[in-house]
Amino acid sequence: MLYYGYMFVRHTGGKRGSLLRALVGALGGVLLLGGQAWAAAPVPSDFNLQITPSPLVTTVKPGVRSQLELKIRNGGSGSEDLKIEPKAFRYNSATGQVSLDNTAVVPVASWISFSAAKFSVQPGQWFSEEISLNTPKDAGFSYSFALVISRQANPTPIAGQRLLKGSVAVFTLVNVDRPGAVSQLKVVDFSSSKHLYEYLPATLTIRFKNTGNTIAQPYGNIFVQRGASAKTPLATLPVNASKGYILPGTERTISTQWNDGFAIYQTVPQPDGNTKKHLSIDWSKLSHFRIGRYTARLVAVYSDGQHDVPIEGTVTFWVVPWQAILLFIVVVIGLWLLARWRGKRRTAKAVRRALAAQEATHKAKERAKEEASKATNEEKQP
Repeated sequence: MLYYGYMFVRHTGGKRGSLLRALVGALGGVLLLGGQAWAAAPVPSDFNLQITPSPLVTTVKPGVRSQLELKIRNGGSGSEDLKIEPKAFRYNSATGQVSLDNTAVVPVASWISFSAAKFSVQPGQWFSEEISLNTPKDAGFSYSFALVISRQANPTPIAGQRLLKGSVAVFTLVNVDRPGAVSQLKVVDFSSSKHLYEYLPATLTIRFKNTGNTIAQPYGNIFVQRGASAKTPLATLPVNASKGYILPGTERTISTQWNDGFAIYQTVPQPDGNTKKHLSIDWSKLSHFRIGRYTARLVAVYSDGQHDVPIEGTVTFWVVPWQAILLFIVVVIGLWLLARWRGKRRTAKAVRRALAAQEATHKAKERAKEEASKATNEEKQP
């Protein structure tokens, strides 16, 4: 299985002082051949390359030859015989994943050349690769591709070991400084993952779409506040903290979380590899107890090459710790019922004591009458 890593960066340049936008990344691949444990013969060295600049970005002019330099360091323990070649890649707007495409033809393949397509680097040494771009006069607005650096020949596989193939790719963007470039970005959707949260974190998601023909990079903040007109936000969340770019004609979803609260859910890994939500309480943030309706306000911008273009949006959501509230109500009702029962019990006891006292008084009076009547009768007898 081949694994890819990628990142997005920002650069400035161009005739009009416009932003140079670039999609870049680093790719490391490991291929494991299973079955009967086929593997590489003892590899010449561990595969460890350090490349700069990474990303490799530039702005060129139509009909003008441009020179770039890529420096490669062998961080392994043995000599490496390497090669460099351009390859196409694909970006999946739905998943946000980048993957190399070994079948597609790289658009710049006919006007890119290398000072040394094959070269050797000793351990601990640097190698400078000169890259020449002979941009045609009818070039488009931007080109993105990967420069893949790999071994010239892989070790011969032998039984009982695994085959290790290493490669590193620098995703490269070439902007063409020509009239007609359009930078246009719009928000397709700004939403909360839930309308009602029991506890934080609240996940806020922005889906951008690049409808222009150049790379766009949004940045800004999301302000979380009690209401749309609140002057002081409760939290300020960065938009596009990874400084990602959006390719022309593609969409990208950017998410951020608001987790500044007295009680928040945390994801805890389990021994079996699964995860479980755990309610964490921070008593030092008791004043940050979150309950009620909140408004998240998006304030972002992107550059159109001349000035910053604002993008705004709002979304509302609720935070209601309903289980805690339900438990509180149950406890209150239980205490009220207990107090009422105890009050009735005390009242019943008091009534019984009063009735008993009244009956005792009545009996005492009856006995007194009887004794008085008896005494009177005795006095009347001769």
